[in-house]
Amino acid sequence: MEQGNAYLPDRDMTGHAERVLMTRASKAWRPDFLAGCTMYVSAEPCCMCAGSAYWAGLGRIVYGLSEHRLKNITGNHPENPTLDLPCRQVFDSGQREVEVIGPVLEDDAAKVHEVFWQKHGQ
Repeated sequence: MEQGNAYLPDRDMTGHAERVLMTRASKAWRPDFLAGCTMYVSAEPCCMCAGSAYWAGLGRIVYGLSEHRLKNITGNHPENPTLDLPCRQVFDSGQREVEVIGPVLEDDAAKVHEVFWQKHGQ
């Protein structure tokens, strides 16, 4: 499955691509299947998205840009009030393991987000 950000057109503040993808995936497949799946994302899942991956039963996440560095890029943007909470910390609070790989190619991933946030203002 693929999923883009679903913030527009309804201005859904919970419409992060990862959260929407995990909702779709959990409707399509059972946790035992999702335990063998990997979600690849440009930026580290926020705590909401990490929680949705955990509850869906996802087995692995690979991300490019850390949440900490994303917060430095977005600043105090009203449409992205980034929480500097690593997804590993969210998963470590759970009762089952979710493998996390990242950040990987962080400078490349940062460029994509820097261009986007420069266009949308800080």
